[in-house]
Amino acid sequence: MQTENDIDQAALADASRARRAIDPGRYFESTEIKSIVNRAVEYAAAGVCVHFKGTAGVGKTSLAMRVAELVGRPVSFMVGNECLTAQDFIGREGGFTTSSLVDQYVHSVRRTEQKTTQDWSTSLLGDAMETGKTLIYDEFTRASPQANATLLSVLEERLLISTHPSNPRAYLRAHPDFRIILTSNPHDYVGVNAAPDALLDRVVTFPIQEPSLATMGGIVSQRTGLDEALAAKIVHLVCQIRDATDAGCMSVLRSALLIARITANSGDRKQIASTRLIDIATTVLTGRGFRTNSKQVSSALLTKTAA
Repeated sequence: MQTENDIDQAALADASRARRAIDPGRYFESTEIKSIVNRAVEYAAAGVCVHFKGTAGVGKTSLAMRVAELVGRPVSFMVGNECLTAQDFIGREGGFTTSSLVDQYVHSVRRTEQKTTQDWSTSLLGDAMETGKTLIYDEFTRASPQANATLLSVLEERLLISTHPSNPRAYLRAHPDFRIILTSNPHDYVGVNAAPDALLDRVVTFPIQEPSLATMGGIVSQRTGLDEALAAKIVHLVCQIRDATDAGCMSVLRSALLIARITANSGDRKQIASTRLIDIATTVLTGRGFRTNSKQVSSALLTKTAA
């Protein structure tokens, strides 16, 4: 049986893991990012579910983790997928517990009584609600609308309702500090379902666009340790190639981060030979579906970096 001290230690461990995952020293904040984060924290503090929606690679998950950090509670994390069912939100049967009672009150008489009960395994959502954690539900529209319908009462009445006979509680009322943050991709992506209107009516949605070149350059520099000018050059290079090859669906930020990470491991983080950068960028971009070559990359590298 868990003691109160065990629970406190578990909460501290969860908070520590969340801080390591977020790693604020690697988080870049420009004016445009701070504006989104500050508003989202304000809404979350009021008990409102915050939803970040946008194309892949624009930083929705990072924003969610930053907001969760600033809310100041331990963080749980789950990712939507097509295999999720209502049980993954409500909980499920988790085996059996058998107890025996031996009665020897009368020395010559031995009476044994056994009792078997069905155990109940609490879900990640149920644990977050009970202990007052912030739950980040990433890419929630990859789960079916039927599974996500479980969240309706959680978002509206802050109740998790269960009709399963093995669940000792018919409902679970959320801890006052419980918060939930959602992220999603556009519904026309492969494997993504349209979010139910009833659910969207209970959240505040932030449409997240691709950051400015300056912000992306700052993120790349912060995450990889590259010189700011070189990071900006890499971001500008990827933008040039994307526009020239009509690869509008490709994420500039993710591609730039990948190029920069390899570059940062190639020697001097302030200077790197143009030929080496061209080779790295060409390999990364062609591997990510950009129709380009080293000549085109070299030409883009020589263009003036945007301010």
